[in-house]
Amino acid sequence: MPYIKLDSKSFSHNLHTIVSQTNSTINNIAIVLKDNAYGHGLIEMATLANKYGITSCFVKSEVEAHSIKHLFKHITILYPNFDNATEDNMYISITSLETLKKTQNNKTIELKIDSGMHRNGISKDEIKEAIKIIKSKNLRLFGVFTHNGFADEIGSEFYGQFHYFTEIKKEIIKLCKDNQIQIPRFHSLASSGAFRGASLNSSLPQELQDSIFRIGIALYGYCTSEIYNIKLKPVASLWAKKISSKTLKKGSTIGYGGVSKLDRDLTISTYDIGYGDGLFRIKKDINLTTKEGFSIFQVASMDCISIESTLDEVCIFDDATTWTSAFSTIPYEILSHLHANIPKKIV
Repeated sequence: MPYIKLDSKSFSHNLHTIVSQTNSTINNIAIVLKDNAYGHGLIEMATLANKYGITSCFVKSEVEAHSIKHLFKHITILYPNFDNATEDNMYISITSLETLKKTQNNKTIELKIDSGMHRNGISKDEIKEAIKIIKSKNLRLFGVFTHNGFADEIGSEFYGQFHYFTEIKKEIIKLCKDNQIQIPRFHSLASSGAFRGASLNSSLPQELQDSIFRIGIALYGYCTSEIYNIKLKPVASLWAKKISSKTLKKGSTIGYGGVSKLDRDLTISTYDIGYGDGLFRIKKDINLTTKEGFSIFQVASMDCISIESTLDEVCIFDDATTWTSAFSTIPYEILSHLHANIPKKIV
């Protein structure tokens, strides 16, 4: 069966690089663990984060939250099922007035604001009503957040969204004081946003600063923007084990449709990973090699691939960016597609 190695030293390197780049502390870093920790394994990455002192995290669902509830002081559920109860250290994300009105009394929430991406979140002109509902339902407002979606783009939009959310913070603080509600934590900057906006954030008065950086892909070893010269180390490497080997003559074809045709006599092996494991399907004209430099033959099957190797196991990749250009995508997509059932090993 294929497996994923998780390099704890790479994770530690990334964490301390992020702390240094954002001029913060580990207490200011929250890890995003949604979607099985971007394919890295929820339990495994939560365990690493806990080991290195991270106390706040973000998950997709209650199922994810409950499986790691013992590892974090603060767990925010980004896409909650409002019929399920949560623990004292679990907070539900509220993205509209409609869901706020449906929320059970006495829950702890984080309120999402739409500051310009126009996906999820309440608008600026709905904030006053939201605070009124929060008070009437005796909800604990633990956090107010947004997502700055322009950190990877060259232009002024990032700064416009940053300053827009700063004005929203001022309004929230005033309304909380007027209604005797505890002032919440604020956060708006994810991986690239934290690198770009950390100095802006620290230039604000203390009560207007984001108190945490919401870090996802950077902790796993990737910076998807060329704007930043940040040296991160991929945490996950993907490995496959040999099923069988065959010695084939020049001119032999391999797999479905005989797409790959050998230009010489060669011994090849099949390995136990395919697109059924979440690996992107290697089709005609997609040329990829393993980390060791062995050619991967087209086309991939659901449960196996053919490789110019006889090793007992090979490293399919130790850096997902080697696959991103072949499939015109980003590391997020390559990694999060990997099947949750692939075993993980922390090394």
